[in-house]
Amino acid sequence: MMGKLEQPELPVRHLPALAIVAGISWALVIGMVIGVDLARGPNLLSPLHLIFHGMALLTGIITFWPLERWLGLPGLTVEGGLGVWLLLTTIAIVPAPTGTLLDPPDMPVYALILFAVFLCVAALVRPVIAVLSRRWLALKAWALDNRRVRREAYEVGLFAAATLALAALRILDPIKLIALVMILVLVEIIFLSFIGVESTG
Repeated sequence: MMGKLEQPELPVRHLPALAIVAGISWALVIGMVIGVDLARGPNLLSPLHLIFHGMALLTGIITFWPLERWLGLPGLTVEGGLGVWLLLTTIAIVPAPTGTLLDPPDMPVYALILFAVFLCVAALVRPVIAVLSRRWLALKAWALDNRRVRREAYEVGLFAAATLALAALRILDPIKLIALVMILVLVEIIFLSFIGVESTG
């Protein structure tokens, strides 16, 4: 029911404590990325690496799970947790690419980074879009349409990944960025025009 979507599933009073826990987790995992040379480890499944993988995955989960519960955004924890783990793992363990996106040895690395950036950015902006929609959109059917919120978050994630891809190809410039924005805005307008809102019944 619509009333159910309007009520947060997680009490707001719990959010500060969860934010502190997430901040501590981020500090620890970033400290490992900076302070430990995981890329040169003798065994990528060593206890140290397994600890890092667990912390990276846990960091993503405790970052996005409260937001998923609070705002009623299904799938946010899975997408955000996977994106955070993949991005941190790629940065910490996979050797950085030295060529362009089209250089065969570096293509798999760029593919991992682009996919991780897409997931992370989409997961980060999805709660923001949801909150702004519910606060400012007068049409409740649109304001509470989680399908639209997810789609628009994916579009922002796609924009971030496409921007990074253009930079990796070394052809990034303001004209291409503007064209990319216009394409995504046009796509969203088409979706809003021809696809109905998600049922809240």
